[in-house]
Amino acid sequence: MKVAVYEGMRSMRFDERPKPKAGPGEAVVRVKYCGICGSDLHSYLHEGTVPSGLVMGHEVVGTVAEIGSGVEGWRPGERVVVQASGRCGECYFCRHGLPNLCVHAMERTNGISPGFDGGLAPYVRVRFPRDMLHRIPDEVSFEDAVLVDTICVALGAIRKSRFRLGDNAVVVGAGAIGLCAVQLLRIGGARHITVIQPSPKKRELAIRLGADVALSPAEEGAALGEKVRSFYGGIGADVAYECAGTKEAFQTVSELVRSGGQVMLLGVNEEPTPIVEVGLIVREVEMKGSIAYDEEDVRICIDLLAKGRFNTKGMISDIISLDDVVEKGFERLASSKGLVKIVVAP
Repeated sequence: MKVAVYEGMRSMRFDERPKPKAGPGEAVVRVKYCGICGSDLHSYLHEGTVPSGLVMGHEVVGTVAEIGSGVEGWRPGERVVVQASGRCGECYFCRHGLPNLCVHAMERTNGISPGFDGGLAPYVRVRFPRDMLHRIPDEVSFEDAVLVDTICVALGAIRKSRFRLGDNAVVVGAGAIGLCAVQLLRIGGARHITVIQPSPKKRELAIRLGADVALSPAEEGAALGEKVRSFYGGIGADVAYECAGTKEAFQTVSELVRSGGQVMLLGVNEEPTPIVEVGLIVREVEMKGSIAYDEEDVRICIDLLAKGRFNTKGMISDIISLDDVVEKGFERLASSKGLVKIVVAP
């Protein structure tokens, strides 16, 4: 089968590899779609994030093709979402209800960990089907289901935050995760939502998906913080979600929440960024990171999609072939700020 292999910074090649086989306790899924995640793009643009020779892609949906011995409850042909990794079930975090922090998660994640090839291929091997496979209801299309991973990242952050019904919220960055956060906050009963986003196209989409206001940081300039605070009695929002992953966003997001408010950090930024400690201390602003999600988030997400409560229109910018994954996928995402999610059909 033809697969897309990561070679290094801004370099991929196509290989022919044998179709994977399901060993004991494993499954093989025929890939219908694989989304290109923001973390995939980050890995493509920066050396050393994922190992050379790996097939990338962890946002996978498809059909069960093969079941290994000892796997119960699944049969070939079932439509599934493939969660990126499976928990070990034994470490401190798994035993304390925090499987997203499993100490072995990053070493057993499809499309990221050495030896765990991902979904930029016709078939993907699933090592831990009990944790990683989730049925797609008849009411949910593959096009909607391929967004489950993205929706769940935003959902996990909101569920871990202090957000409550009637709170005011700010979302910094209206990429795929930020746009999901906007819609989930609206579903959750936010009183008012402000979005900060440079791209006019994404600001427009954010408004359509539930934001009350969408501001351009370039147009607002130094007055951005004051303007956002003015929407909330001059003191700021209750909680802010930093989804941009830029140094500028990280340094300014704490100015958008009230004293005693909370900042949730979802964006990936490897550039060292100083924290303004005095401002955080005297205003008692909490900053909290959020990574991945758990099985309950997946169940909630699929239920929202099945009931038609989550609007996916406009979230997928394009569906491309595997042959076009570099030029029409990674390179286009790197150069165009108006794209949201590009999906690959291997």
